[in-house]
Order: sequence, then structure tokens, then C-alpha cells
Amino acid sequence: MLASEGDVFGRLGRDLTTSESARVCALLEDASAVVIGYCGTDFEPAPYPAAVVGVVAKMVARVLVRGSGAGALVTQETSGPFSTTYGAQASAGDVWLTAADKLALRPYRRGVTSIELVSSQGSRRANDDFDAGPP
Repeated sequence: MLASEGDVFGRLGRDLTTSESARVCALLEDASAVVIGYCGTDFEPAPYPAAVVGVVAKMVARVLVRGSGAGALVTQETSGPFSTTYGAQASAGDVWLTAADKLALRPYRRGVTSIELVSSQGSRRANDDFDAGPP
């Protein structure tokens, strides 16, 4: 796990309830997996970057706050005759990355890389099979 229960406590600013304490370990594992998948690295060995620990702890704190009903958000979207409403339970119970989280993780995200492909026939240039012009 990339963060601890103590890190979540620091983000919440309060003690965890009994039901939150029972869930926090699984939520930390879920949030760590999301961050590792997003960044493309497992951040081993510890200690982990402070920004990574902070993002994982915030992800878990969001789930705990939303699950308690505090700070619950209801979103309604309307377009012409169509309307839909998303309640707080639409995302309650699952961890997610916000745009701010992704921005904080940007320095740790693996970028695009290239690798040289070598066949068992040896190295060849792309144009080796073609004539450069008339003899």
C-alpha cells in the first residue's frame, strides 16, 4: 500500500469510526492499485513520494466522507428534453482520481518510450529490401 491509515487520518482531520477502520485497509489497497496503474510504476522501494502518499490518502478520505453522507453531492444535467440526476451514491464506495490528483501524479507517470525491435535474423534497416534506384 502506498499510504497508511495514519495518512488517511491526517487528510480527514478526525479519528476513523469503527466501520471506517474496518474498510480503510481495503480502500488503501484499491487506491494504491489505481495510482500504480495510472502512473505505470509500483514506486518500490519505499519511502514513497509525498505527493503519491497524499493522493492515495485523499482518494480514501473522499470515499469515507461520501459514504457517510457528509458532503454528499447531487448533480443534475439537462440537455433539451433530456435530464439525468446523479446522487452521491453513484460513486460512493469506490476510489477515483480527480483531475487535481492526476496533476499531482504527473511527475511520476511513465511517459511514452520506444524500444528497439530485434529479430532472430539480426538487425535490418527498414529500406534494406528496396532498391535505392536504377543500377
